[in-house]
Amino acid sequence: MRVNEQGRSMIEMLGVLAIVGVLSVGGIAGYSKAMNKFKTNKVGDQIQMISTNIRTLFSSQRTYAGLNNGMALQAGLIPGEMYQAVSSGGAYDSDYTITNAFGGGVAINVVDQSTANDDMAFTIAVDQIPQSACVSIATTDWGGDAGSGLAAMWIGEGVAGSASGGTLNALDGVTSTLAAGTNLHIPGDTDHGLPFSIIDANGACANNLNGVVWKYF
Repeated sequence: MRVNEQGRSMIEMLGVLAIVGVLSVGGIAGYSKAMNKFKTNKVGDQIQMISTNIRTLFSSQRTYAGLNNGMALQAGLIPGEMYQAVSSGGAYDSDYTITNAFGGGVAINVVDQSTANDDMAFTIAVDQIPQSACVSIATTDWGGDAGSGLAAMWIGEGVAGSASGGTLNALDGVTSTLAAGTNLHIPGDTDHGLPFSIIDANGACANNLNGVVWKYF
C-alpha cells in the first residue's frame, strides 16, 4: 500500500517565518517598554530615598553645608546599587560617580534657599533620561508642601555633572524669585506648579537625553 507524503510548501514556510518574526518584534517591543517603565519607577524611588535620607540626616542642622556626592556616599545616604565599590583607599571624592537607573549621572549640590550663601537647600540632578521616562517623571506628583521639602523642579536638555552648572545656578537662590516657565516649575505657582502638565512636560522633555533637577529645602 502506497502512502502519499507531502511536505510544507515554500509559501507555507514563508508564512510561518513571517508570523514568528511579528511575534518576535512584538515581544522585543513589549520587553523594552516594560524595562523603560521599571527604570522610570526606579529613578523615582532613588530620588525619594536620597532626598529623604539627606533631609533626615540634616534635620538638626541649620544648613546643608558640606553636602556633595562624596559626603552622601560616606554617610550611607545613597543606595548601594547606584555606585560601585569604593577604591582600596576608601576615598570618597566630591565628584565620585553615582549613576541612576538609566545609566546617567547623579549630582548632589548645596544651593541657597532664602538669602545668599545660606546653604539651606540642595539639588539632586540626573541626566540621560529618555523622553518617555522624562514625561512620566515630570507628571508624577512629587509633593509640594513643607513635609516633602520640594522647592522647585527643572527639566530639560542637560547633564547632572559640572556641565549643568548653569541649570544648578538657576536654582541657587530665593525660590519665590525664580521665573517659573515650561522648564522650571515651582509648587503653588498658578501657571507652572507641580506636577508638570502634559503640555509642559512634553515641551520640557524635548529629546532622549534629558536632565532633571529637584531642589529641596
